[in-house]
Amino acid sequence: MPPDRKQLGAFYTPDRLVATIVDATVTPEFLDARRGRALRVLDPACGDGRFLRAVAERARDHGADVELHGVDIDPAAVALARSNVREATIELGDALTRSWSSERFDLVIGNPPFLSQMSERTTRGGASRRGGGAYADAAAEFVALGAELVDPRGGRLAFVLPQSMLASRDAGPMRSLIDARASMAWSWWSPERLFDAQVHVVALAFEFGAPGDPDAWSHVVTRGLGIPPLPAGHTADGSLGDRATLNANFRDEYYGLVPAVGDHDEGPPLVTSGLVDPGRTRWGEQPITFARRRFDRPRVDLGRLDAKMTEWARRRLVSKVLVANQTRIVEAVCDPDGSWLPGVPVIAVYPRGVHWDDVERIEQPAAAAEAWQIAAVLTSGFASAWLWRRSAGTGLSTASVRVSPVVLAGLPWPAGDVGAATAALRAGDVRACARHVDLAYGAPELTTWWEESLERIEARRVR
Repeated sequence: MPPDRKQLGAFYTPDRLVATIVDATVTPEFLDARRGRALRVLDPACGDGRFLRAVAERARDHGADVELHGVDIDPAAVALARSNVREATIELGDALTRSWSSERFDLVIGNPPFLSQMSERTTRGGASRRGGGAYADAAAEFVALGAELVDPRGGRLAFVLPQSMLASRDAGPMRSLIDARASMAWSWWSPERLFDAQVHVVALAFEFGAPGDPDAWSHVVTRGLGIPPLPAGHTADGSLGDRATLNANFRDEYYGLVPAVGDHDEGPPLVTSGLVDPGRTRWGEQPITFARRRFDRPRVDLGRLDAKMTEWARRRLVSKVLVANQTRIVEAVCDPDGSWLPGVPVIAVYPRGVHWDDVERIEQPAAAAEAWQIAAVLTSGFASAWLWRRSAGTGLSTASVRVSPVVLAGLPWPAGDVGAATAALRAGDVRACARHVDLAYGAPELTTWWEESLERIEARRVR
């Protein structure tokens, strides 16, 4: 049985969104610049042809000629497109593997399929042909294809794309490819899912001819959510990665912990992302589910760990900061005494002052002081707004971002003094901490947004 549209990662675009994209992209100015010849248009995953039909109608209304081309891998979709857009040339095949020779188009437009590169049903056999990482969405391949086929002198590319295209690491090469050749001319984003795809989507239009702004990708979401911009005059002194080592645990550590976790009387507390709030942990206040089991006060019985996990635990029972991996604002808590073990996928930040080679746990006051400073810097409007600029579109919900060690290591360190912020955090006053850190960055205007976000988090905790 041939795969259906959902198996192919293809979801038909609502007509109203099609119209919005075509209106924003096929402008009178764009058509007028091509008077005297037919506008060459390609939809490389055309489905039932609705984008091609909308472009044809738009061009006719403006008295312009069009030459329409569509490709789709689904025979049923091809039949529909040929019926719906009779003047178009519709081809059954895979646009990603087709030989395009020297063909160029004024406009490449559509809604390419949403599939992981690792899906067995992708036509790339689990690998990117155009420079993307192993987990780049199939749509990213179509973006790269569009960049190859569009007229480099003023041509336009307009696609409906998964939100992950905005910031995912594996789609990074495709974003760089576009940025080197084109600028973002228009964007659309909604926090709601508009059709059957189980992902949030964006619509982006690019005009080719000059390099673009790499920050434009994240702005698609941040503008919609009201995330404030970073002030142009903020000051920095290196980065967090200059002062700390950051890592997250993975599947092996997760399964290695399973037999040792329980509501024990002894052993270090296990702190998961859901227990981390700005400046504090709710361990012992809120139950968690770990490995499909519910715990009220989860601890790790070190005696039940194998040799590898015992060494893993030893190296983590040091001064550190724990950071939740999904967040609207950065949620970080200091563990100055090295008393907690991080759950998966909590991010742990270890100050450079930690002595990794110590066989026995010893007091490390310098590392503890550094951990407090790091936790203070992360508890700020600047840190959160900066993270949104780097990672918008990566969260499980539209109101959150995924925090990664690699991205977080790049956080600029404030040039100003953070002593007052650290003292406030030690005293449990996270709001005063944020105000002092934002002042140290020269960005006091970010604190109000951060405090409003914190209030929403606190309100949800009370419910």
